[in-house]
Amino acid sequence: MRVLLVHNPTAGGGRAGRLVPEVAARLAADGVEVDRHQTRSLEDARLAACQAAGSVDAVVAVGGDGTVGACAAGLADAGPGAKAALGVVPAGGGNDAARSLGLPPGDPLAAAGLLTRLRRRPADLASVAGRAYLNVAGAGFDSEVNRIANQRLGWAGNRPRYVGAVLAELVVGRTARFRLSLDGRAAELRGWLVAVANGPSYGGGMRVAPQASLADGLLEVVVIGDVGKLEFLRTFPKVFSGGHVGHPAVAVHRAARVELDADRPLAVYADGEPAGTLPATFEVRPAAITVLAADPAPGFPAAI
Repeated sequence: MRVLLVHNPTAGGGRAGRLVPEVAARLAADGVEVDRHQTRSLEDARLAACQAAGSVDAVVAVGGDGTVGACAAGLADAGPGAKAALGVVPAGGGNDAARSLGLPPGDPLAAAGLLTRLRRRPADLASVAGRAYLNVAGAGFDSEVNRIANQRLGWAGNRPRYVGAVLAELVVGRTARFRLSLDGRAAELRGWLVAVANGPSYGGGMRVAPQASLADGLLEVVVIGDVGKLEFLRTFPKVFSGGHVGHPAVAVHRAARVELDADRPLAVYADGEPAGTLPATFEVRPAAITVLAADPAPGFPAAI
């Protein structure tokens, strides 16, 4: 087995760069031939994955969800002739791609040790404003939380960083009037956020769309409606289990194409990275890539 490690040296406060030699040694111990590519940007990571797609068995993203999404985009761009699957060694802030694929999000060396035993599975890839993403994109309250977490709380641990950002934004945040089109079906509503999910979680384990599947050709659209701040705060802890979807103010839809606008130019974030502002169109590319995943894995829920 031959792999390309695409690593972001700044991910996780420099953790990814420090881990690469250990990850490479762990894979070599399993008989894996390892090449390395240090990224200069997300675009560089995309190009590296695309160029290697036909010559290696796997492109392994060592970093955060932004690096994973960029590598996924590169493999998708390589087209049907690509033989490389996407592997993940989680070394960033949220590590939700690893969660979706059934990997230990807090133990990159353990994830590397699983690589040769993981199952190759076709997976969908979503996009918004030209940016591909594997997990979740959205606008509203959650995009502001991402901004605060990235810009002001980067020193904190994974979950505390996002929880702290939620509390900070709740003090000053307000709802928006959203306009949605779900495969052509129009709706208008007031709410805190709209999350457009390809995978089940974001923000370091927040299962905002617990039934989202990487293999159903659809996006799961979760709308957190117009509830008071106290009720929002009371319900928020349930997002880590997915129990929030039972709240009467939470609506879940599914569509392959989602058009979203609001009463003000809200920022859009995809896998924790900025992706422009509303209005925006979200689309899914069914079975666009192959991933290395555990079986079972949260991103491939069993059919109900």
